[in-house]
Amino acid sequence: MTEIFPRHVAEDILASLEDTPVVVVNGARQVGKSTLVGALPYRGTTRSVTMESPSDRAAARRDPLAFLDSRVDTMVIDEVQLEPDLFRAIKLEVDRDRRPGRFVLTGSSRLLSAPDMADSLVGRVEIHDLWPLSQDELEASRSSFVDRIPGGAPELPDSTLTRGDLAARICAGGFPEAVRRDRRRRSGWFSSYVTTTVQRVIRQLSDIDRAARIPQVLELCAARSGQEVNVSNLSSDLGIPARTLDGYLSLLSSAFLVHLIPSWSTRISSKAVRRPKMILLDSGLAASLRGADEDSLRDGHDAALGPLLETFVAAEILKLASWSAARPRVSHFRDRGGAEVDLVLEYPGRGVVGLEVKATATVRDEHFRGLRLLADRLGERFLFGAVLSLTPHVSPWGPRMAALPVDSLWRTPPLRDH
Repeated sequence: MTEIFPRHVAEDILASLEDTPVVVVNGARQVGKSTLVGALPYRGTTRSVTMESPSDRAAARRDPLAFLDSRVDTMVIDEVQLEPDLFRAIKLEVDRDRRPGRFVLTGSSRLLSAPDMADSLVGRVEIHDLWPLSQDELEASRSSFVDRIPGGAPELPDSTLTRGDLAARICAGGFPEAVRRDRRRRSGWFSSYVTTTVQRVIRQLSDIDRAARIPQVLELCAARSGQEVNVSNLSSDLGIPARTLDGYLSLLSSAFLVHLIPSWSTRISSKAVRRPKMILLDSGLAASLRGADEDSLRDGHDAALGPLLETFVAAEILKLASWSAARPRVSHFRDRGGAEVDLVLEYPGRGVVGLEVKATATVRDEHFRGLRLLADRLGERFLFGAVLSLTPHVSPWGPRMAALPVDSLWRTPPLRDH
């Protein structure tokens, strides 16, 4: 029997079904959307269809209103973006009967970016993004790192995570099928994933004629994951006009393959750099595209460990933040003087936490440079700063700062109300 992993976003989806007519679950292909919505404990009767089925899609296209089954309490429509005419029909059905939980829609692209969806369902829909599996989901636990870190370093026993263990987690990533596979079989899965995603998702989002360039663009994104986006440099490296490359990056973002972390906008430095930072949303996919493997990362012979570790940590923080109680905004900071903070977590009405990521077991004072700048400029608004690294210990590093093992991200125990 295939293992079904717990998904923390399920609680939020169930809450939406209690008061919202249309609930959308967005996410990359093969991230587990169909499995998740198929396992939810719905109230009343349900019917599930998929627009990847030729017969279901033909029926929906022939008569969208007749296709929508008003006899059931909840209709689940998988990969709904394949039949855009359904959006208007769903709007008409919801306007006629606004009972909560009438429709659950899944999509492998950001559905509200589609004009038909935006025009039809705004005000009638709640959207949840499903990310690749987080490390605490893989451990069948629930971490409260994002909720606890504003109050200081978590109290944890020393980490037993080895460099090899971390390399294995990075290379496995969070796609359920990739995680289940033997490491020797995983590279083939990732290669096929890129091909099928280009053919089945990117072409659905756009009728671009040069889809063959998308894998090349994605490879370059993997090589630059964790870096600020410089479209001019990227377009020069690829020989693609900047405007065309912007379109490609937008498509990859809509397909949940890359994510742009915005620059933190603040008055603390007039010299702050405003470019977003780009990461691939799955470290395993990034490692595969870079040609990195567990052995090279474990043995320290691969310069990709630093960027891949930052990609891994950034993705974990985005996942944890998406279902945390606090829901902080995630950004990054760098000024032209060279001071930088890899991740800035802004807690509305409370303050800011800064996180640095270092692929070393020896944390040094210089690693706190950017965090100290934030602390000095923000005063009481600076809640805490941490350097996440391969160190096994939680080590205080001055007022409101500490060095933390990277597995603090998934070892921090849950809050009492979970």
